[in-house]
Amino acid sequence: MANTREYLLIWDSTMANPNGDMLNDNKPRHDEVTGQLEVSDVRIKRFIRDEWQATGHNVLVRTKKDDAGKVMSCTSLIKEIVTDSGVKENDLPAYLLSEYIDVRLFGAVITKPKYDITGPLQVMWSKSVNPAEIKFMQGNSAYSSGEGKSQSTIWSKYISPYALFKTYAVYNDNTAKRQGIEVSEEDLNEFTKALINGLINYRSTSKNQMPRLLIEVVYKEHRIDGELNYVDVNFDTDKEEVRDISQVTLDLEKLAKYYENKKDSIDTIRIYWHGSVKVENLLDDFEVIDI
Repeated sequence: MANTREYLLIWDSTMANPNGDMLNDNKPRHDEVTGQLEVSDVRIKRFIRDEWQATGHNVLVRTKKDDAGKVMSCTSLIKEIVTDSGVKENDLPAYLLSEYIDVRLFGAVITKPKYDITGPLQVMWSKSVNPAEIKFMQGNSAYSSGEGKSQSTIWSKYISPYALFKTYAVYNDNTAKRQGIEVSEEDLNEFTKALINGLINYRSTSKNQMPRLLIEVVYKEHRIDGELNYVDVNFDTDKEEVRDISQVTLDLEKLAKYYENKKDSIDTIRIYWHGSVKVENLLDDFEVIDI
């Protein structure tokens, strides 16, 4: 069983909509009081699941269409899995945990037969460090909306020029043990790789994000800090005017103090570092890996 660990991912989004709110004209999710952008855990896990699928892992929570081209329900998808695998209903939870990495780490809610599996790895909602502007953009597309039109269609969308996010995640070995889920070091390595590469590989005009620093704190025994918010973000300009990662410095002084104070319970601190971001107070004891 892999030991408990915590993650803090620092990533940015440039000229994009990091997480549109379908109930609000697909504007970037934001806190109307502070001006900070928000990103749901579902959005982050979507990057990870897409990367897992692209690299050959079985993923349960995905959009799949049936032979008629209709999007399958959870019940239909489970029924298909049961039919194809021949697994008995009582053995279904163990089968899903064995075959699907997203079930093993994130858990799942199965509607019929009814099963709830709480994932030992939880990803929290993210907020941007800086208050971020939201812009409404319009332009002409190449095509008209139909035959006989004299003008092409006008597209419109909301974007934000720049936002820098912190995303916290935790793997809790006690949660895994309570449910009989066997999580390996390889599972967590695959999570780390998919977290980094998922953000990099799934970029578009709508989603344009990059991982800048990922901190992974592996404990010798069960221990959870609960936030791991030990990175100060210093901007070279006003927070409202920042537009690029070159205007950002990440200070790890608080993380170094946390390590010194909790050294007896910490096995390893890994720092996955994108070379474009400036970092201060990086201890030699930290294991540094280039992104």
